[in-house]
Amino acid sequence: MRLKDSERKTLEDVADSLQGASVVALCAYGSKVAGYARPDSDYDILVVARRYGEGVRYKYLKEPVETSALIVDERMLRQDARNAYLGEFVAGRFLNVYDPIINGELLREVEVDYKARVITEALIELSSDYGEFNRHIVVPYEYFLFDKLRKRSQVYPPALYSYVQTYKGKMGNENKTASLDGFREASESIAAKGFVVPEEDGVRLVPEKMKGDAFTKALSLFSLTARGVTQYAVHGYAGRVGFGVFRKEALSKLRRMRENLEPPRELDTPRSLLQLEEGRFVADASGLNVELASVAGFSEWKLTEKVLGEPYATTTLVTIKSGTHERSFVVKNFSDVRSLKWAILGVWAATARKFNMSPTARLEREYSASLSLRSNGVMTPKIAAVAPGERLMAKEFVEGPSLSKLIDGILAGKHEGLASVTAYGSALGKVHAAGMTLGDAKASNVVVARDGLYLTDLEQTLAGGDKAWDLAEFLYYTAKLSNKEEKMKEVALAFLKGYGSEGEKAAVEQARSNRYFAPFLPFLTPGMSGMLREVLAEYS
Repeated sequence: MRLKDSERKTLEDVADSLQGASVVALCAYGSKVAGYARPDSDYDILVVARRYGEGVRYKYLKEPVETSALIVDERMLRQDARNAYLGEFVAGRFLNVYDPIINGELLREVEVDYKARVITEALIELSSDYGEFNRHIVVPYEYFLFDKLRKRSQVYPPALYSYVQTYKGKMGNENKTASLDGFREASESIAAKGFVVPEEDGVRLVPEKMKGDAFTKALSLFSLTARGVTQYAVHGYAGRVGFGVFRKEALSKLRRMRENLEPPRELDTPRSLLQLEEGRFVADASGLNVELASVAGFSEWKLTEKVLGEPYATTTLVTIKSGTHERSFVVKNFSDVRSLKWAILGVWAATARKFNMSPTARLEREYSASLSLRSNGVMTPKIAAVAPGERLMAKEFVEGPSLSKLIDGILAGKHEGLASVTAYGSALGKVHAAGMTLGDAKASNVVVARDGLYLTDLEQTLAGGDKAWDLAEFLYYTAKLSNKEEKMKEVALAFLKGYGSEGEKAAVEQARSNRYFAPFLPFLTPGMSGMLREVLAEYS
């Protein structure tokens, strides 16, 4: 309870004095309850009435205390909570803290019904924006609160003053705790239907259960606009009062807006509250470098950028320096136009392999694979941050040459590097043993670091898939345009030796077929192709 017993009794008397209202529930809300009232502030009460003829109505009373009473028919209130019948003009008050005075059970039912819809609509919007990547996002209960408050303040700007005072004032934490309790209870019914998986302080969406698309989002945004119109209409209808009351309310709202209070970050940018299994969630890609500096532990820093990899690569090396210290990250843009390489490669390898070209799907695969492979004993660079809205991912930079450079040295006559080739074969075997395939198993995607091999460029990795393609691509692509058959044979034997310790002979046998050989045929000498197929036969 936020109010004194004497105040509660007075407000009960006020509710009983309202003509035409058979009171079934009563609560107080607003500044008196949330702890930011001025000395001259009114009491705000919500009176739920049975079969209330006027539907919804504001009444302002001066005695026994100045009170702003919002009276609503019980059925209309329940409809407003469940389907925004009144544009959430009444139900929206249950977003924030309130003090039940009469029939708290009914009020709690309305609150939970309303917050269940708020959660569902927010998840539909996230599903539309982030697609399959949502499975990696933990949505804290705070997000549902502040995302909805932000939307409501956009429709009705004067409300922003109340929201800032409620959550940034002296009782801010207490008020937030009270509101989030309703969201926790509301999420239980949604979890029971399989739409989300409960987490300690939030939920994780199940993309397969909630397929979001552009139409769903457009419908959601239209509904928001329509609710705003309805809300204003209901406000005007409910507030049928004299000029004196209208003037007082208008001046109060004008004064509030002039105060120009700075909203807390979570109210200004609710998506900054979203969390990931690993790495920082970045709501706006323009803030990615700031997040990376924070990950590095730098408050003052300078930044340099350099394009990495082959001409069609979509990665950038970002180095952040602070004094004598520096940290480097590899930032990959899955929406970069150069990602069209997968369309071209898909045509080239049509007989053997289909590549996924969706930026969101490739981002999700890279993220999933980074965690899954690591859990199966295969090293991958740690994820530092993700901006899923712009399809960007930043990983820790791993120092070391690529395996392809070591192999180039072997083909040129050097004797170092075969152990790393064997280690990669073993790593690929572990990938396959875990029921996964890389899809892009080229040696250029492997970094040979001091502490072992790291697999990168995992955007075509998936559960299941074609194991034979991984083997064929590594061997045939490595041997392209080379006539160093004996040296390449050493590489192939070292690779298959490592793969044999973890992988499947059936995949090796399958990699010999013309289906996998055909895409590479124009780039291999007859002697090279014959040798590789013989080596594959030896290990199958």
